[in-house]
Amino acid sequence: MPSLFPDFDASPQPRRPKSATGGSGNPIVFHDYESYIAKFRDVEKTTDDTYTPRDVYEAVCQYVDETVGLAGHEILRPFYPGGDYQNAEYPEDGIVIDNPPFSIFTSICKWYTVRRVPFFLFGPGLTIGSIFNVCTAVIVSHTLTFENGAKVKCNFASNLFGDTVMMTAPRLDALLKACPSQDNKVNLPKYAYPKNILSVSDMQTISGGGISFAVHRSEAIATNNLDNHPKKGKLFGDHLLISTAKAQAKAQAKAQAKAQAKNIIPVPLSPREQAIIRRIDAHDTSSTVE
Repeated sequence: MPSLFPDFDASPQPRRPKSATGGSGNPIVFHDYESYIAKFRDVEKTTDDTYTPRDVYEAVCQYVDETVGLAGHEILRPFYPGGDYQNAEYPEDGIVIDNPPFSIFTSICKWYTVRRVPFFLFGPGLTIGSIFNVCTAVIVSHTLTFENGAKVKCNFASNLFGDTVMMTAPRLDALLKACPSQDNKVNLPKYAYPKNILSVSDMQTISGGGISFAVHRSEAIATNNLDNHPKKGKLFGDHLLISTAKAQAKAQAKAQAKAQAKNIIPVPLSPREQAIIRRIDAHDTSSTVE
């Protein structure tokens, strides 16, 4: 059986629970979606119960399979209403892929990590950092829509990625966005225009931030077309082609306006924090600062 754990911690670990029955006799072994749902069809729901769409769960399993491999391993789903994950039987070839209660999420991750039970769990969005000292935070950008209609910003947590504290998962993002249950809006193209193009929208942004900005006739020429625009050169609305110097001034004005509009206050690092960064830099072998 292949090992799911990278060789990053050779310290002794408490022995994880063994399955006395294993295989199909173990109630947390995931066989198919219908058998999983049947476990709690008549059980009273709580706010922590999961309503994970089938295609979302399958997308997560596909990502885990592509990333670490599921061949030779049984998928385990111990988090269903009435289930008791701490007293469940965990086969040696099992890996937990499930949506646990977020209210006890950190303690769940600690419990599995200490016992070296492999897991890849749905987790909270902005508070995923609670597991930084326990396992790896796997970050996606997609907000999930669950079967009860709730829209939840989720990330994931796993002990399958060694000493990585946090990582992005663009492949998982793509798989989740492709799920029919997510009813994604059409992703219309967005255009990035050259800095020498000034739009009315640009001016509205600058004005909204309380910044005075003006363009003189000697600095601009009106246009509503761009030769290389994918839509046959046509721009939406009227624009100005402006000089290089005025384009630089526009960029500065927009940046200042956005900062003021959002009430952004720069917060510098303290000397103590800068010293910490220098210590990190001294041990960081992943890149070389020239």
